[in-house]
Amino acid sequence: MPIEVDEAKRLDEIAAATIQVTRDRGVRSVTIRAVAEQLGGSTAMVTNYVSSRAALMINALRRAGADWTRELERSIEGTEGEQKLRAAIRWMCTTEQDDEVVRRLMMEIASAGPGAEVEDMRRSTARSDHRGLVELIAEAGLPDAELSGDILHLILRGYWLATLEDAEGWPAERGERAILAVVDKLRGSAG
Repeated sequence: MPIEVDEAKRLDEIAAATIQVTRDRGVRSVTIRAVAEQLGGSTAMVTNYVSSRAALMINALRRAGADWTRELERSIEGTEGEQKLRAAIRWMCTTEQDDEVVRRLMMEIASAGPGAEVEDMRRSTARSDHRGLVELIAEAGLPDAELSGDILHLILRGYWLATLEDAEGWPAERGERAILAVVDKLRGSAG
């Protein structure tokens, strides 16, 4: 009789192992074999749930995205309008726990090449992030929420890349200061 395995739990375990492999050995070391070794099992333990290296990264990014959504909601809880936007930006400029590792996975998946699942992940994540910013901006009352969302989306994405290139040179305080200055400029353009 086969052993009952909770699929969602196993996918979470695979995601955690993928993040651990990335943390310990670097993003280029993420393979089905390395993740299986991290889990202490065979490659079949992984391939029964994810079929490729890209799928490993997508699974880890989906898990991280769910965690980030909960963290963001906690960071903006009790705020409204522009204070909510500012709190969200402050949170987006932090680098805690495995944020750098997950950002590296995001960059790696961006170079994973074509494939429907990879393209869908990149596109849906970027669009969802952009929509969330536009909603926060509209609630804050900044002018032209769509354009302001475009600007902040591009700046935040660039900041995340800068933190990978030079983490010491781009601490959260520096990124936050620069991005909030843009918010002030956008707010000032309404007058």
